[in-house]
Order: sequence, then structure tokens, then C-alpha cells
Amino acid sequence: MNRDSLHELFEKIQTGIVIIDPVTHTILDINPNALSLKGQSKEEVIGKVCHQFICPAEKGKCPITDLGQVIDNTERILIAKDGTRIPILKTATTAVVGGKDVIIESFIDIRDHKKAEDRKYALIGYIDETVMRIREPLNLVQKDLTDIAQRIDAPSSSPDLLKAELQVEVNRL
Repeated sequence: MNRDSLHELFEKIQTGIVIIDPVTHTILDINPNALSLKGQSKEEVIGKVCHQFICPAEKGKCPITDLGQVIDNTERILIAKDGTRIPILKTATTAVVGGKDVIIESFIDIRDHKKAEDRKYALIGYIDETVMRIREPLNLVQKDLTDIAQRIDAPSSSPDLLKAELQVEVNRL
């Protein structure tokens, strides 16, 4: 693949890509997808230091260059122009491009995934609560039916009274 083809891929891919200088932490290049997520133009981003601009890490605490972390499909935060913290799934690696060391960050927006996950947990909580609400009356009915069953064989038990008690339990369900 020639340089023009690679540049076209960089521009068209549906993944945010940022190229960063590992020494100065300045942004060397950024693709349209990443710019769209940030809500900024290329001119507003190129040359900026990545700390607190695209990544919430503080100066001297870069996960890659300072802390030696491997960022491979890890949930992270992207800071948009308006300060919105966008959850992303990010991979960052070092490479040599044109004879120069760089950090290549690639990421995808996972806001929809996070919303779906939140809805899932809310639904699980609702189901748990519903089960608890159903279980309590059923436990009471079970206890009452057990009491009735124990009195069936008692010589003093009246069949009509037992039928009435059973009907009450049926109506409680």
C-alpha cells in the first residue's frame, strides 16, 4: 500500500485515531472520526498537549509513557470540546512512523453500549425487586397451606371450614 492509500484509510476509517509525540505529548495528527467525537476542527487540535485535552490523565501521569501501562481495548474517557466525558474503548501503542517514535491511539465511542448496560442493570434490579415482592406473599400462602394441611387429619377439623380457608388462600393468589 502506498502512502496515499494509507492516508485515505486514516481519513475514512470509522475509528478515532490520534497520533501523539511520546516525548512532548503533543498531538501530531488526528482523523475525522476522532475530530467528530471531540467536536473540534483539526486546527484546534494539532499541536495541543494530550493531557486534559483528549485524555483526563495529568501531566507526568501518562498511562503509556509515564506509567508503562498497556492500553488494549480498555475503557477510557475522551474529553470533548465542551468538557463532556465520552466513554470510549481505546487501544494505544507505540510505533515508528517516518523514522519518528509516535503513540498511535485508536478508539471507538461506546456511549450507546454504556446506556444499554445501564438499562440492563436497571432492569435486573427491577426484576429482583419484583421477584422479592412476589416471593413474600407466596411464602405466606405456603405457610397457611401447610397449617391447613396439618389440620386436615385433626378430629376436630370441619371440612366446610377447611374448604373456606382453602378458598381464601386461592383468592390471595
